[in-house]
Amino acid sequence: MQYGLCFDGSVVRGYGDENRPLCFSNTRATGHVEHLEFHYQRAREMGITRFRDTILWDEAARQPDYQWLDRLAAVSQGQVELVLNHYGLPEWLSETQFWNGEAAAALRELACEVARRYPGAFRSYNLGVELGIWTDWIAAPQSRQWPFGGRSWWDVYRTTSAITIAIAQGLKTGDPACRTAMSEPWGWDPAVPYPDQARPFATVLGQFDAVAEAHDCHTWQQGRPDLLDIVGLNIYFDHDLPAQLAAARQLFPAQQVVVAETANVYYPDCNPPARWWAKFEALGQPELEVSWSPGLTILTHERGERMGGQLLGEDGTQFWRRGK
Repeated sequence: MQYGLCFDGSVVRGYGDENRPLCFSNTRATGHVEHLEFHYQRAREMGITRFRDTILWDEAARQPDYQWLDRLAAVSQGQVELVLNHYGLPEWLSETQFWNGEAAAALRELACEVARRYPGAFRSYNLGVELGIWTDWIAAPQSRQWPFGGRSWWDVYRTTSAITIAIAQGLKTGDPACRTAMSEPWGWDPAVPYPDQARPFATVLGQFDAVAEAHDCHTWQQGRPDLLDIVGLNIYFDHDLPAQLAAARQLFPAQQVVVAETANVYYPDCNPPARWWAKFEALGQPELEVSWSPGLTILTHERGERMGGQLLGEDGTQFWRRGK
């Protein structure tokens, strides 16, 4: 098994539980910006060989934060997957631009710029972490994340999926050799069919979607089979892991399937990292990539409070080390 770790870069611009106002980037809130190089050093000492990190934006210059990306590229060693969107677009984009397609066009150009500047520096690019949840948060009835609007799920998905496809198009234009990934919750509710859980992947791949067509959502027609190389499964419930992996491989036989996120964040005292990861080790799949999230403690999306269950402390404390 290939061990990975996510330096969570999720962004909250809106509200948590009980309409609690929240506005933060976990890349900044965790101290990761100040201690990037130290965090990678300590994580590698634990036996980690795969990483996920997230873009930051230079809001004043209306461009990627290249000082941050240069530092990430320097520590990457070809091991870092760079996320282009984890619930948060550049803040210089307006609500009007979000809805009228200008945001998608802007992200296409920005993604192209990034891929052209860093050929080979990153092992892959993540088009969007949890496109489905991002859509849920913006859409009614939640309407908890910018740009709000109270629109239906399908109304929002027309826009969020178009933005995600635009990012993929930009990356592949900037560096045709780059590998692209997405990650979505997987196996979280046995009552929801896997094709519905897999919709964000299928949309980017341009696969026909009868349900989307019935809701007047045609963005799958903008997708292409070459826009997505890696299907990432966010597995936080361990019921029947072989079946969860098999379902994804059957739906997406041309893509690499990885466990993009996993952790025992619900009962960390009952299943510490070594015991939780042992569930994946028991599958006997040495090439399977499995990434722990969060790597550092993060602020929760519900109350903005610090979450436990991380592998690494901001001060370099190691809560797990890979056994020999």
